[in-house]
Amino acid sequence: MSGPLAIAAVTAALKDLLNDGLLNHDLSSVGSFSVTAMPPDRVETGSNEPNQLNLFLYQVTPNLGWRNVGLPARDVAGNRVANPPLSLDLHYLLTAYGSKDMNAEILLGYAMQLLHDTPVLTRDRLRIVLGGVSPVDGSILPSPFGSLAADDLADQAELIKLSPVYLNADELSKMWTAMQARYRPTMAYTASVVLIQSTAGTKVAPPVLKRGQDDRGPVAFGSPAPTLSGVHPAASDLLPAMRLGDDLAVAGAHLDGPGTVTALLENERSAVLQELSPTAAPSPTGLSVHLPSVAEDADAMHQWAIGFYRLSLRVARPDAPAWTTNGVPIALAPLISVSPLNAAPGNLDLELTCTPRLRPEQEKRATLLFGSDEIAPTAVTNPADPQQPTTLSFSLPGVAAGEYLVRLRVEGIDSLPVTLTGSPAKFDFDPQQKVVVA
Repeated sequence: MSGPLAIAAVTAALKDLLNDGLLNHDLSSVGSFSVTAMPPDRVETGSNEPNQLNLFLYQVTPNLGWRNVGLPARDVAGNRVANPPLSLDLHYLLTAYGSKDMNAEILLGYAMQLLHDTPVLTRDRLRIVLGGVSPVDGSILPSPFGSLAADDLADQAELIKLSPVYLNADELSKMWTAMQARYRPTMAYTASVVLIQSTAGTKVAPPVLKRGQDDRGPVAFGSPAPTLSGVHPAASDLLPAMRLGDDLAVAGAHLDGPGTVTALLENERSAVLQELSPTAAPSPTGLSVHLPSVAEDADAMHQWAIGFYRLSLRVARPDAPAWTTNGVPIALAPLISVSPLNAAPGNLDLELTCTPRLRPEQEKRATLLFGSDEIAPTAVTNPADPQQPTTLSFSLPGVAAGEYLVRLRVEGIDSLPVTLTGSPAKFDFDPQQKVVVA
């Protein structure tokens, strides 16, 4: 495959082909001429117009035959698993300019005959044009790209094929108007196909030595595979997030199949992966999972992180490799305690503790929602003991008398200032997350 210089390399090869082809003909009646590759609006016209052939790349389009080769390039986690080629067709305008009558037509005619007789850019020609420096009669001819190498174009899977494109008057008029240049005799050509491929590393699977354990071939199961449809706190499906110590209700289908099932909770942003066992035997459409509280597991303070998680099930069956189901999203909200809960009007210094602890990257993005106001902390302290919560300090000037609901916002997730009581459960504001100023 070619590198990122492939587009320029095709232009350079076409320019060299035209220049050499015209030099091999006796064009003394025309006089001196040049072959260029510049935008038409930069070509000098008028009384000082030179004898010139100009090759202009006016459009790049995808090659329909190659555009879907090698897909997909990345897995579900965004890791590169392949380097599919970028397949392109290059569209050129070949324009002739002349200092005298008929000179432009003569140059265009020779150029069109040359491209008609050379419908393919051969590998040998590309290597000569793009192959870097070479000694000729004791002199050094540099590559058109200096120290950069573009000769890999000659080794791509397909040859560069040239074909004429006959544009009508309306298409030519629109293009020359857009280029804001004086129209001259023009012919269009397409160069196809250019294959540009990255050299970035990919994940390569090892060779297959066995078809399953002990080379017994694949393992097939007659029961349907488990699938997940959603997850929410078991206390109420109206709660927008889970908290440490909550029970989760996982909904899906075929969850009671054979084998051992565990729940995986993964937060990629904070690199947290927790595996939890169901609290009871799964039913066909659901199972329950319990998140440990800090009282149940002191290490939960630093082993969990506030943020968004993907919950999936890991299924392990005898004599078969373990695999995971699809994932469903759920957020982990912070648990906070507020001090003081009662204060006098005026300036107020408020202190919050947050469970689980804030990660270093979360400290600068944590804010206090005090009533309807959002306030940044004046200090964030993570004790040396990882089993202790994060402490955040806030200064609120001129607080008027009233009751203020307090929430902590981290990663766009707010702490839940609510309690659930009664049966059926009813919501109420948590008095431990409300500051009374009187």
